[in-house]
Amino acid sequence: MPIPNDAQAEIDALLAGLDLLTDDDVWFLADLWQKEDAAARRRAWPKAKAAIEAAGADRELTRVRTAVGEWMQASRSDYQGLEGLLGASGPVAGSRRTAAPALIDAAAAILAGDALDRADQAVLLGPWQTLTSDEGDQSSA
Repeated sequence: MPIPNDAQAEIDALLAGLDLLTDDDVWFLADLWQKEDAAARRRAWPKAKAAIEAAGADRELTRVRTAVGEWMQASRSDYQGLEGLLGASGPVAGSRRTAAPALIDAAAAILAGDALDRADQAVLLGPWQTLTSDEGDQSSA
């Protein structure tokens, strides 16, 4: 069963946005995610997983996890300066690993859709929404 067009569009936008995130964006997203209630997130995930399975969207979540996993890996541009000469990717790759769960959570909330209540949607999708709404606010200022 295909996922709804609006959910697909949101997932596609999330994935397309990965390479557009600046280092500051990544750190901000990681910080937002870490400040969320971890217990509430743990309670929301089984509900999201059940809704995703019921909707037949497992493959889409796997696609997101794969894309985020690839994005987390250090890229050539991460190897800069003295750290790069020494083979260290510096803090960028580490921040991506820290921010990755926020992206997976957002995708799960998008795919689960209305099957999640507002609180569960907020805890899973909140960091990504805050980042993207903040970027929109900055660009219009």
